[in-house]
Amino acid sequence: MNRYPSVVILLHWTMAAGFIFMLASGLYMVNADISKAEQFQLYQTHKSAGVVMLVAILIRIAVKVFASSPELPSAIPAEERKLAKLGHLALYLLLLAIPFAGWIMVSASPFGLPTFVFVDWLKWPHFPGVSKNKSVEEVAKLAHLYLVIIMIAVLLTHIGALFWHKKKQGILLLNRMWW
Repeated sequence: MNRYPSVVILLHWTMAAGFIFMLASGLYMVNADISKAEQFQLYQTHKSAGVVMLVAILIRIAVKVFASSPELPSAIPAEERKLAKLGHLALYLLLLAIPFAGWIMVSASPFGLPTFVFVDWLKWPHFPGVSKNKSVEEVAKLAHLYLVIIMIAVLLTHIGALFWHKKKQGILLLNRMWW
């Protein structure tokens, strides 16, 4: 097998698009000069999409456990293979940690606002044991921010590796994760 199964490819690109949306909406909602009503609505959309991202990464991890993955080409040195495994592990952990930090932040907020996942009848529960805890909210807020910054760095490294392998070894790895 020289490419990933279609379901893995679909999840990969869905997660990529989701992260770009989350990054853009997160930056916009905290920095844009918009009304409080617009900002509130954007927060709700961001939280809903965060729940979807959390569920999606859990599905992605489950699929990874059961679906076979193609081996890296033999032309890639062993130490680079290890770095690739560490990079992928970092991506999975960050894609779990970022929404968890956001979930804890929202749950600990003194406002106690509920999270509805895109519709008024699908309410996401608050994280247990942190209700209206300002210090937990502050730590989760910083964690959410720093995890996103780390994620950007890991993603840039991930994308950079594609170019590195193409230029140094003539290997086009993108074909493995494309239809």
